Amino acid sequence: MEMEIGKKQSTIQRLRNTGQLTRLTIYLAAGIPAAIFLILALLVFLKIISPLSIGGTEIGETRDYLLFALFLGTGTFGFYEAITLHHIRKIDARFPDFVRDLAESRRAGMTFTKAILYASKGNYGVLTPEIQKIARQISWGSSVDSALSAFAKRVNTKLIRRTISLIIEAGRSGGNVADVLDAASKDAREIKFLESERRANMMSYVAVIYVGMGVFLLIILVLSSGLLPQITGEGAASFAAGTHGGEAIREEHVLPVFYLAAIIQSIGMGIVTGVFEEGRMVSGIKHVFIMTFIAWFVFKFMVGY
Repeated sequence: MEMEIGKKQSTIQRLRNTGQLTRLTIYLAAGIPAAIFLILALLVFLKIISPLSIGGTEIGETRDYLLFALFLGTGTFGFYEAITLHHIRKIDARFPDFVRDLAESRRAGMTFTKAILYASKGNYGVLTPEIQKIARQISWGSSVDSALSAFAKRVNTKLIRRTISLIIEAGRSGGNVADVLDAASKDAREIKFLESERRANMMSYVAVIYVGMGVFLLIILVLSSGLLPQITGEGAASFAAGTHGGEAIREEHVLPVFYLAAIIQSIGMGIVTGVFEEGRMVSGIKHVFIMTFIAWFVFKFMVGY
């Protein structure tokens, strides 16, 4: 029994050290409510329950519950990733200072272990808790290599993975490690500068994508309020006669096509926006949430679908 409790505690501790415990909590917080909305969507589709009517607008149809599940999943996970990325970016900015101080400590004759323990008493902003976590792992008996590798996995950026790998190899090889660490610190600063410059240049493309999405929804809104009533209302019969007796176009035939096109485009453009912004598809999840929510709001409260 005690062994099982110890295993559970070690598993939780390992998840906490690698930063996976918070991520697992976010997955559960997003997944469980999303699953509930998917069940509600199925119940409405099977007509077991009825949609809700709020202020004369039906909210709670099958498509609404499906999108609510999408909102919860993309919104919770997307903004968690955005906050985490913002935090990691701050860590990246202070990381070269940490590497530089390690180099100075090595020049003073300290071992890697003592250098990290000494650095954990300093102030590196948001990086300080991570350095203290590395120091705790070392004081609990972990090797320097495993503690640094766990830190690289927690933060999981190219800059830190590359630099930590270099630090570990420098520690194993011996020789003039301080010079290697100085070079790693300068390299990390240059990479950080280039990433910031690329991100600033890409923001104009992000703005263009949002403007394009707004124009697309505006065109749909104009068509739905102007052209569509003319060909589906009183003019539907004459329009059908003009098409050699074909079936009259009805509003319920056209609006679902517009709606589906808007949702698909919102998802696709959101992912592309994330690639432009950060170079990663996962960064587009928050943009998927924003764009799909705007599209749903426009159709539900402005188009009336």
